[in-house]
Amino acid sequence: MPMDSLLCDELLQEIIQRLPPSSSSSVSLVSKRWLSILRRTTTSLSLPVPNPNPSPSSSPSFSSILSHYPFLSSLTIESNPDDVFRDPPPSADSILLTIAQSGCAPRLTHLRLPLIASISPSALLFSSSFTHLTALHLSCILPLCFRWLTSFPSLKSLSVIQPTNNPFEDSDSPDSPDEDSELVVPLPLETLSLTGIRASDSGLSWLWRRCSNLRKLQLRFCDGTGDGPSSPSFPHCLPGLQSLELRICRRIANRVLLRAADHCTSLTSFTLYDGANRLALHHFITRRGAGLHSLDLRLPLDLDDNHILAIAASHNNLTTLRLKSCCLVTGDGLRSLAGAAIEELALVNCDVVEREPGLLSFLGQSMPMLRSVDLSYNDMVADKEVIAMLISCRALTDIRLRGCERLTDASVFAMIKSFGTRLEFVDLARCPGITIEAIEILVSSACKLREIHVEENKVSVASQSFIWQRGIQVVSSFLD
Repeated sequence: MPMDSLLCDELLQEIIQRLPPSSSSSVSLVSKRWLSILRRTTTSLSLPVPNPNPSPSSSPSFSSILSHYPFLSSLTIESNPDDVFRDPPPSADSILLTIAQSGCAPRLTHLRLPLIASISPSALLFSSSFTHLTALHLSCILPLCFRWLTSFPSLKSLSVIQPTNNPFEDSDSPDSPDEDSELVVPLPLETLSLTGIRASDSGLSWLWRRCSNLRKLQLRFCDGTGDGPSSPSFPHCLPGLQSLELRICRRIANRVLLRAADHCTSLTSFTLYDGANRLALHHFITRRGAGLHSLDLRLPLDLDDNHILAIAASHNNLTTLRLKSCCLVTGDGLRSLAGAAIEELALVNCDVVEREPGLLSFLGQSMPMLRSVDLSYNDMVADKEVIAMLISCRALTDIRLRGCERLTDASVFAMIKSFGTRLEFVDLARCPGITIEAIEILVSSACKLREIHVEENKVSVASQSFIWQRGIQVVSSFLD
C-alpha cells in the first residue's frame, strides 16, 4: 500500500506540473493531500511582506509558510504602500535571515526582497546558506558595502537600489580602510545593476576591483560611481563588458563614455538615456561603434546628425537601432545608414518622421533586413508615410504604432497585404482612427500572430473567437 500511495503521489505530481498556473488555486481546494503535492511541486513563489508579529489565531508565521515549499528555486517578497505604516515596521534583515534558515535556501537560485526596508551588510554576510543563488535583487543596503558578496559563491546577477536620502556618510562605510594590500579574487558576477549611487559612496572600489567577469552593467539615477569624483577603480570592470546602460546619469555620462571608449573592447550593446556630452558621445561612437550590435538612445538635445554619420562611417555590425525623442536628428543623418544590416529600427517620438516626407519609404527600401519597426508616439504621422514604408518591408514580423493618432484602417490593411502572414507582434494601442472592424480582419488574417496590444473595447466577439482558437495574447490598453 505505501508503494501504491507513493506511485499515486508521483503521478499526481506529474499531472499538476503540466497544468497551467491558472489552475493552481483549483488544485489546492481538492484535498489536503493535493495541496501538499502542489506545494512540493511549486518552484516559483511570490509572498507579501510578512507581519513582524503574527498572532497565533491569525495567519501562520513566515517560516512555517516557507516550510511548505521545500523545492523553491525562485522567491519574491512583494511590498505594498501600506507596509511603511506597520508598527513595528518590517525588517528586511529578519526576512532575509528567516529565508536563509528555511529548507528551500540551498535550492534558491533567484531572490527578490521588498522595497520598503533597508538591509544590513551583516545580515547578508551571515546568509551563507544561499549556495546556489544566481540572481539577487535588493532594495537598499545601509551602510553601503559589498564585502558580503564573498558569501554568495554562485551569484551571477545583482541589482541594488539605493535611496536618494541615504543617511550614512563616508565614514559609516565598512569598506573605508585601505584595500591595496588585499588579495583581489574576482567575483562570479556577470550582471550588475546599480541605482542611486553617489560620488561620495565608499565601498565601490572594493566591488569594481573584483568585477573582471562582468558582462552587463546598468547604472540608473547615479551621480557618481563611488569613492570620490575620479573613482579610480571603476575602469577595472570595463574590459569584459558586452552591454552598458546609462539611464538618467547626466553627471557621470561624460566620464563613463570616455572610460568606456578606452576600455570597453568587447562591447556589443549600448544604451544611453537622458544626458550626454556631445563630444564624449561622438568619441565613444568613433572608438567603439564598429563593434556595436545594438544602440539605444534617448537624447532629446544631445544627439545630432554628426553622431549618426559617425555610426554610418564606423563600418559597424549594427542590427538594432532605437532612437527615442531625438529631436535634432534629420533625414540626412538617417539616410546615411542606407544599406545597413539593421533588423530592428525604432524611431519613437522622433519628429523627423513627420517632418520629412518620404523618409520612412526610403528607410524601408534601403534596409532589407528589417524585421521589427517601432514608430510609436509620432502622433502626426499620416497613413501615406506609414503605408509607403510597410509596402517596402515585406519581412516584418513586429510592428509598433502605439500613439500614432492620425493612422486609420488603411495602415492596417497595408500591413495585412504586405506581411500579414508573417506578423507575430503588433501594437495598435492609442490609435483612435483604427476601428474594431480593422482589428477583426487583422486577427483573422495574421495566422502567425502571437501578441496584440489594443484597447479592450476594440476586440469584438468575432475577434475573441480567433484569439482563443490561435492562442493570441491580448494586452489591453485603456484610454486616459
